Amino acid sequence: MNELNYNKQLLICGVIFTLHNIEESVGYAHFTFPDNINLPFSPPTAQPMVWSIVSITVIAWLIFLFTVWSKKENLKQDVFAVTITVFLINALFPHIVSAIVLQRYTPAVVTSVLLYLPYTFVMLPKLYRSYQPRSAYFKLAVTWVLIVALMTVGLQLVMKFIFE
Repeated sequence: MNELNYNKQLLICGVIFTLHNIEESVGYAHFTFPDNINLPFSPPTAQPMVWSIVSITVIAWLIFLFTVWSKKENLKQDVFAVTITVFLINALFPHIVSAIVLQRYTPAVVTSVLLYLPYTFVMLPKLYRSYQPRSAYFKLAVTWVLIVALMTVGLQLVMKFIFE
Protein backbone atom coordinates (compact mmCIF):
# COMPACT_ATOMS: atom_id res chain seq x y z
CA MET A 1 0.00 0.00 0.00
CA ASN A 2 1.98 2.97 -1.28
CA GLU A 3 -0.82 5.51 -1.13
CA LEU A 4 -2.75 5.89 2.12
CA ASN A 5 -6.50 6.29 1.92
CA TYR A 6 -6.77 9.12 4.44
CA ASN A 7 -10.56 9.08 4.58
CA LYS A 8 -10.56 5.41 5.54
CA GLN A 9 -7.72 5.88 8.02
CA LEU A 10 -9.38 8.87 9.69
CA LEU A 11 -12.58 6.87 10.20
CA ILE A 12 -10.54 3.98 11.62
CA CYS A 13 -8.86 6.52 13.94
CA GLY A 14 -12.28 7.69 15.09
CA VAL A 15 -13.37 4.16 15.93
CA ILE A 16 -10.10 3.35 17.73
CA PHE A 17 -10.25 6.65 19.63
CA THR A 18 -13.86 6.00 20.65
CA LEU A 19 -13.07 2.48 21.88
CA HIS A 20 -10.09 3.82 23.81
CA ASN A 21 -12.19 6.54 25.39
CA ILE A 22 -14.97 4.13 26.33
CA GLU A 23 -12.42 2.03 28.20
CA GLU A 24 -10.95 5.16 29.77
CA SER A 25 -14.36 6.46 30.90
CA VAL A 26 -15.46 3.17 32.40
CA GLY A 27 -12.03 2.57 33.89
CA TYR A 28 -11.75 6.04 35.38
CA ALA A 29 -15.22 5.79 36.92
CA HIS A 30 -13.96 2.79 38.94
CA PHE A 31 -10.32 3.83 39.41
CA THR A 32 -8.78 5.14 42.62
CA PHE A 33 -5.23 6.30 43.01
CA PRO A 34 -3.18 4.43 45.61
CA ASP A 35 -2.99 6.18 48.97
CA ASN A 36 0.80 6.01 49.08
CA ILE A 37 1.33 8.02 45.90
CA ASN A 38 2.11 11.71 46.24
CA LEU A 39 1.02 13.60 43.16
CA PRO A 40 1.95 17.25 42.61
CA PHE A 41 -1.69 17.88 41.69
CA SER A 42 -5.04 16.53 42.74
CA PRO A 43 -6.46 14.28 40.03
CA PRO A 44 -9.99 15.02 38.87
CA THR A 45 -12.84 12.96 40.22
CA ALA A 46 -14.69 10.59 37.91
CA GLN A 47 -17.51 12.89 36.76
CA PRO A 48 -15.40 15.75 35.34
CA MET A 49 -12.94 13.29 33.86
CA VAL A 50 -15.66 11.30 32.11
CA TRP A 51 -17.24 14.50 30.76
CA SER A 52 -13.81 15.61 29.51
CA ILE A 53 -13.37 12.29 27.73
CA VAL A 54 -16.85 12.47 26.18
CA SER A 55 -16.23 16.07 25.07
CA ILE A 56 -12.86 15.35 23.51
CA THR A 57 -14.34 12.33 21.69
CA VAL A 58 -17.10 14.49 20.18
CA ILE A 59 -14.59 17.19 19.21
CA ALA A 60 -12.32 14.60 17.59
CA TRP A 61 -15.22 13.13 15.60
CA LEU A 62 -16.18 16.61 14.37
CA ILE A 63 -12.60 17.14 13.21
CA PHE A 64 -12.41 13.70 11.57
CA LEU A 65 -15.72 14.16 9.73
CA PHE A 66 -14.89 17.71 8.62
CA THR A 67 -11.55 16.45 7.33
CA VAL A 68 -13.07 13.45 5.52
CA TRP A 69 -15.54 15.76 3.78
CA SER A 70 -12.77 18.20 2.85
CA LYS A 71 -11.26 18.09 -0.62
CA LYS A 72 -7.81 19.04 0.68
CA GLU A 73 -5.53 15.99 0.72
CA ASN A 74 -2.82 17.84 2.65
CA LEU A 75 -5.34 18.59 5.43
CA LYS A 76 -6.29 14.89 5.57
CA GLN A 77 -2.62 13.90 5.71
CA ASP A 78 -1.87 16.42 8.47
CA VAL A 79 -4.89 15.52 10.63
CA PHE A 80 -4.01 11.85 10.26
CA ALA A 81 -0.37 12.56 11.16
CA VAL A 82 -1.33 14.50 14.28
CA THR A 83 -3.83 11.82 15.31
CA ILE A 84 -1.35 8.96 14.89
CA THR A 85 1.33 10.85 16.78
CA VAL A 86 -1.07 11.69 19.61
CA PHE A 87 -2.13 8.02 19.75
CA LEU A 88 1.50 6.94 20.22
CA ILE A 89 2.33 9.54 22.85
CA ASN A 90 -0.98 9.02 24.67
CA ALA A 91 -0.44 5.25 24.77
CA LEU A 92 2.99 5.65 26.32
CA PHE A 93 2.31 8.66 28.57
CA PRO A 94 0.14 8.40 30.67
CA HIS A 95 -1.41 4.97 30.11
CA ILE A 96 1.43 2.46 29.83
CA VAL A 97 3.90 4.37 32.02
CA SER A 98 1.31 4.84 34.78
CA ALA A 99 0.39 1.15 34.69
CA ILE A 100 4.08 0.26 35.07
CA VAL A 101 4.69 2.81 37.84
CA LEU A 102 1.53 1.89 39.76
CA GLN A 103 1.99 -1.82 38.95
CA ARG A 104 -1.72 -2.22 38.29
CA TYR A 105 -4.43 -1.54 35.74
CA THR A 106 -4.88 2.10 34.81
CA PRO A 107 -7.78 3.36 32.69
CA ALA A 108 -7.29 2.78 28.95
CA VAL A 109 -4.06 0.80 29.20
CA VAL A 110 -5.65 -2.19 27.44
CA THR A 111 -6.70 -0.27 24.33
CA SER A 112 -3.39 1.60 24.41
CA VAL A 113 -1.53 -1.70 24.09
CA LEU A 114 -3.98 -3.59 21.86
CA LEU A 115 -5.15 -0.78 19.55
CA TYR A 116 -2.99 2.35 19.69
CA LEU A 117 0.46 0.75 19.58
CA PRO A 118 -0.12 -1.77 16.76
CA TYR A 119 -1.98 0.78 14.65
CA THR A 120 0.67 3.47 15.07
CA PHE A 121 3.52 1.03 14.47
CA VAL A 122 1.95 0.04 11.13
CA MET A 123 0.79 3.49 10.01
CA LEU A 124 3.42 5.89 11.29
CA PRO A 125 6.27 4.70 9.02
CA LYS A 126 4.01 4.89 5.94
CA LEU A 127 2.80 8.31 6.94
CA TYR A 128 6.28 9.57 7.77
CA ARG A 129 7.54 8.53 4.30
CA SER A 130 4.77 10.61 2.71
CA TYR A 131 6.24 13.88 4.05
CA GLN A 132 8.78 15.69 1.91
CA PRO A 133 10.96 16.96 3.45
CA ARG A 134 10.79 14.59 6.42
CA SER A 135 11.33 17.47 8.82
CA ALA A 136 7.86 18.76 7.85
CA TYR A 137 6.34 15.84 9.77
CA PHE A 138 8.25 16.73 12.95
CA LYS A 139 7.36 20.43 12.74
CA LEU A 140 3.69 19.55 12.37
CA ALA A 141 3.73 16.83 15.03
CA VAL A 142 5.54 18.80 17.72
CA THR A 143 3.41 21.89 17.26
CA TRP A 144 0.07 20.10 17.22
CA VAL A 145 0.88 17.59 19.95
CA LEU A 146 1.58 20.54 22.25
CA ILE A 147 -1.66 22.25 21.19
CA VAL A 148 -3.68 19.05 21.70
CA ALA A 149 -2.08 18.51 25.13
CA LEU A 150 -2.88 22.07 26.22
CA MET A 151 -6.46 21.78 24.93
CA THR A 152 -6.95 18.46 26.74
CA VAL A 153 -5.64 19.82 30.03
CA GLY A 154 -7.72 22.97 29.57
CA LEU A 155 -10.83 20.93 28.93
CA GLN A 156 -10.18 18.85 32.05
CA LEU A 157 -9.77 22.03 34.12
CA VAL A 158 -13.03 23.45 32.75
CA MET A 159 -14.90 20.22 33.54
CA LYS A 160 -13.34 20.08 37.01
CA PHE A 161 -14.51 23.66 37.61
CA ILE A 162 -18.03 22.83 36.37
CA PHE A 163 -18.49 19.59 38.29
CA GLU A 164 -16.49 20.01 41.49
